Amino acid sequence: MEMPNTLRMADGSYMRRSDVHAILQHLYGLQCVEVVGFSNVGKSALMRLLAQPDVWIQELGEAGHDFLPVYVDCNHMLAMSDHGFYELVLRSLQESTTGLSNLADLKAAYATMISPSSEFQVPLSFSRGLTAVLQAIDHRLILLFDEFDEPFSHLDSRVFINLRALKDRYSTRIAYITATEQPLVRRRAEDHCGEFCELFSHHTWHLAPLTRSDVERYVRRYMTAFDIHFTSADIDFIYEWAGGHPRLLNGVCRVLEDAIEATGVAAADTTERWELHEQVTRRLRQDEELAIECEKIWRKLGESEQAALGALARPDLAEHEDALARLLRQHILLKVEGKYQTFCHLFAEYVQRKTPPSAPAASQLWVDADRGEVLVNGRPVETLTNLEYRLISLLFAQRDRIID
Repeated sequence: MEMPNTLRMADGSYMRRSDVHAILQHLYGLQCVEVVGFSNVGKSALMRLLAQPDVWIQELGEAGHDFLPVYVDCNHMLAMSDHGFYELVLRSLQESTTGLSNLADLKAAYATMISPSSEFQVPLSFSRGLTAVLQAIDHRLILLFDEFDEPFSHLDSRVFINLRALKDRYSTRIAYITATEQPLVRRRAEDHCGEFCELFSHHTWHLAPLTRSDVERYVRRYMTAFDIHFTSADIDFIYEWAGGHPRLLNGVCRVLEDAIEATGVAAADTTERWELHEQVTRRLRQDEELAIECEKIWRKLGESEQAALGALARPDLAEHEDALARLLRQHILLKVEGKYQTFCHLFAEYVQRKTPPSAPAASQLWVDADRGEVLVNGRPVETLTNLEYRLISLLFAQRDRIID
């Protein structure tokens, strides 16, 4: 079971209101924006929301009518080539409105694009088609390039020279917004791609996980969709373990739902609910789908960033200052009461498993979850009961956190 990948609520409202507002303020001035976020944090859902005209009207009022947002899903390229990219953009324009689908010059440019007599006609047809659109509409055109990582990494730099040239020529008529896992300049600044990257250099929006209030809205939508009741304590538990990461949220909700249905625990019984959460915690640590999501985040980090995460509980943390700053910008790390912590507990435990401690410092308590051992001063404690081990594990999991 998985929730629909949308930020829309049943009443027409939407999540990520602060993200939407900030990004549209830039686009209102026709400033290009790059949305950057780690794996499955919700970039595509945000891009699809930004492509809906009523969102522009809600945020900008009457001025929202002056814009035509067109969503371009790069996953729908017929081939990872210049031709495939150009074809997708013209196709997306044709599909965006009835007026553009019937625009003769756009249809002619697309027909030539599909069956060019020479390779030179491909970029020429693209330019003609896009120019025809700009001349036919009274709106300012916003092209939203979703899943832009692979095209930007592999297409010929001339594609991006053309996009830059169109922006320069029609600076008061068009703007671009891209969605990638890393800033464009970090992916490809060589050749002539740097000129395209300059369009976004001052308008990078690092997408954070959902806020606490949006998480509650997400969970309540899950409750409605799957006819399950979560208590306020359950929602706190879900947020602690998943943060605002949509895929992790869905996974934790799923595991908690299964446990509630299997045990029939009463919602009002605080003690039973605490024991249920302990049971769910053990299942979360063994859930392969959740581990895969954490692996996707980890795999895309640089070695220095991985090392910084592994050093969070060690005294040499100050040596990783630059990497910590990058992790903060990516919202993978948060700073609470002057201390660093990962955005959710699932990823924190994943990091712990990926970077096991070498030798705990003197007078230090450490729980090795993989081995099921508690270490004090580097030596395992051998006489703990199961309940004692669970209690220490719970306390250890909350180290460096302030718990209400």
